[in-house]
Amino acid sequence: MLKPLVQSKMQQLPFASIGLVFILLAAFQSITEAQKQETKNVFNTSSCLEKPYRCPHPRIKFYLYTRRTQQNPELIDVLDPESLYYTHWNPSHPVKIVIHGFGGGRNLSPSPDMRKAYFTRGNYNIIIVDYGSAVTEPCLSQIEWAPRFGSLCVSQLVKYIAHHPRGVPPDDMHLIGYSVGAHIAGLVANYLTPSEGKLGRITGLDPTIFFYAGSNNTRDLDPSDAHFVDIIHTGAGILGQWSPGGHADFYVNGGTSQPGCASSTIFQTLACDHTKVTPYFIESINSERGFWAGPCPTLISYLLGWCEPKDSDYVLMGEHLSRQARGVFYVTTNAKPPYARGFPGKNRRTAKTSDYSGVRRK
Repeated sequence: MLKPLVQSKMQQLPFASIGLVFILLAAFQSITEAQKQETKNVFNTSSCLEKPYRCPHPRIKFYLYTRRTQQNPELIDVLDPESLYYTHWNPSHPVKIVIHGFGGGRNLSPSPDMRKAYFTRGNYNIIIVDYGSAVTEPCLSQIEWAPRFGSLCVSQLVKYIAHHPRGVPPDDMHLIGYSVGAHIAGLVANYLTPSEGKLGRITGLDPTIFFYAGSNNTRDLDPSDAHFVDIIHTGAGILGQWSPGGHADFYVNGGTSQPGCASSTIFQTLACDHTKVTPYFIESINSERGFWAGPCPTLISYLLGWCEPKDSDYVLMGEHLSRQARGVFYVTTNAKPPYARGFPGKNRRTAKTSDYSGVRRK
């Protein structure tokens, strides 16, 4: 399935990415042949979920973190109307629903670092969607249907909060999804009724390219999924989607290859490019410099320096992005933290003193 998918994206990739794709395909082919016997039963194991797939599911859990419960999160039971009453949920605090990628979990990167960054800034209701035990390494075949099933369960959470006496409407919720989690966040919209309204914001952190390739708009994260959709690309065209898919799309360091990711093997390098999106976003939560990005229509124009945005055209990538931002933006980072370089040029500004449209300060 990988080859037709990549071939369908070829015309959208820069020349450097095309070369990497051929290398990646060759490597996948060699691995398949060399380890055929070892992987014979990888898609047929008792540890994988079996049909019927019903929500809520015991392997998909919703952990609520607040400043008071950072070390002892509280489980939300969407079948129990009293569940939210017994937690430290506060409807006056911003709501962040974080959805990890394949192989992730509530105690695995980037979830702990993201929680820490938010609580350093203020009070939040942070809900970690933990489906790590539902899609484990021996269950690789489930990565294709998992987003559809996972999003159905997450939609139950969104509806539960929206209809609860102490809840908030979907418009006040910010879903943050990494890799496969970005598509799960987008698919939640399919289960919300017009009377329930749209989600307020979805942030896609390098949405995965595998199994989700532009031709199927009901599965891709797109602008119709929330009032505002922003996407940050760091491994575009290889492990992440290349095409823009939000109201605002950010291509970091060109969007394909990240500084500091050179490694001994191509797989480690590509994985680094893909995962580098999370520390960028996490740093944006409290960065005083800020990731200031300028509009530019194409990668070629960006690389050749043909785009010369006015100061007023720059926007902050990440947590404090204005919901009025529209289009494709490019930003350059440092190779090591702090990654943010601040506002380019002479008229320097800081993220701390800037006016954030739609940001709730607590």
